[in-house]
Amino acid sequence: MNFLTIDQVDDIISAYETPLYVYSEQKLRESAEKFCRFPSAFGHTVRYAMKANANINILNIFRKKWLKVDCSSEYEVYRALNAWYEWEDIQISGQETPKSLRDLVEKWVFFVATSFRQIEAVWKIAPWANIGVRINPWSSSGAFAAISTGWKVSAFWIWHEKIPEILDLANSYDLKITKIHFHIGSENTPEAWTQSADTGFEMIRHFPDVEIFDMWGGFKEAIMPYEQSADLENIGKSVAWSFKRFEKETGRKIHLEIEPGKALVINSCSLIAKVDDIVDTGDWGYSFIRTNTGMTEMPRPSMYGVQQPISILNQSSEKQKYVVVWHCCESWDLLTPKLYENETIEEVLLPKAQIADPIVFDGVGAYSSAMSVKNYNSFPEAAEVMILENWEIQCIRTRQDPKEIWKNEILL
Repeated sequence: MNFLTIDQVDDIISAYETPLYVYSEQKLRESAEKFCRFPSAFGHTVRYAMKANANINILNIFRKKWLKVDCSSEYEVYRALNAWYEWEDIQISGQETPKSLRDLVEKWVFFVATSFRQIEAVWKIAPWANIGVRINPWSSSGAFAAISTGWKVSAFWIWHEKIPEILDLANSYDLKITKIHFHIGSENTPEAWTQSADTGFEMIRHFPDVEIFDMWGGFKEAIMPYEQSADLENIGKSVAWSFKRFEKETGRKIHLEIEPGKALVINSCSLIAKVDDIVDTGDWGYSFIRTNTGMTEMPRPSMYGVQQPISILNQSSEKQKYVVVWHCCESWDLLTPKLYENETIEEVLLPKAQIADPIVFDGVGAYSSAMSVKNYNSFPEAAEVMILENWEIQCIRTRQDPKEIWKNEILL
């Protein structure tokens, strides 16, 4: 297991109903400190992409480590404020134009426009504002297609060929564009990061007021034995060279921003569940472990075909091949898919399981609680607890009362 001990799992199961998320305060702090040490040419800012996990306690830990935040919606902005972030430490770069745009901009939330309509919307409200623009560079990278974002099929940018139109619009409105913002995908190599930096600087040459280059996230954080985490030191040094070369050519010192999300939190959390049943499809079929959790707590395997570390906690020395499935009445609620093929099952070798055995899934800190298929089959939201640095275990979100699921429904 990543950070949990067997004794801790036993203590938690005796005190809380499963399934539930368990976070490590120590892991969160260490992760924040690691990104604060990221090498840079002229200084850097770390913005946590809070869509990965927005629990108030996680936000508060990162705020105390001087991380700023990037929000994907106006609702995330107000959630960050609830975690005591200051308005000016928040950036919003979302798909949907905020209904509260005036309130956000006038209180100094930094706005990154992702369309011409959004540029015009800011001008109508605050023509004096400095803004950023998110540009699709037509350069993509990532472990698989769903996370390769800098391409023709990605809609949350302004296409790179429209830079002259961006400049014309900004000049006609007298808006200052002070930040270029883009992202080629997740899980990238130092070479991909350097290519991304060079592509970005070719764009920045067209924007005389740009002071900040926000390169977004894309840092791989390994959770499986066959994976390798991003080498932050080499990535930082490689990117810093591009920043220094641009300064030498133009005299402009550009400040770097990075937006790790998944990499900051994924290994800070494990999900504890139980084996609910064991069934099979005969001699030529499969043995299935049914658990009391599923895409209601951890949707990434079902959505993307990613694989998760699995630990069954019992005394068995015998091993057996299983397909692990979840509790939802849904054919794609599958924990052991073939890698990046979410509809193809794959067997895994695990200790011979018994009903009620604890089963632990590591690497669920990102896009699990935050992206859960909430209340599907009317399962309530799972509780969340945190192991503090003094080893005390505290609840940070209670298990949902099932009545909360239908409380907003109105009987006609």
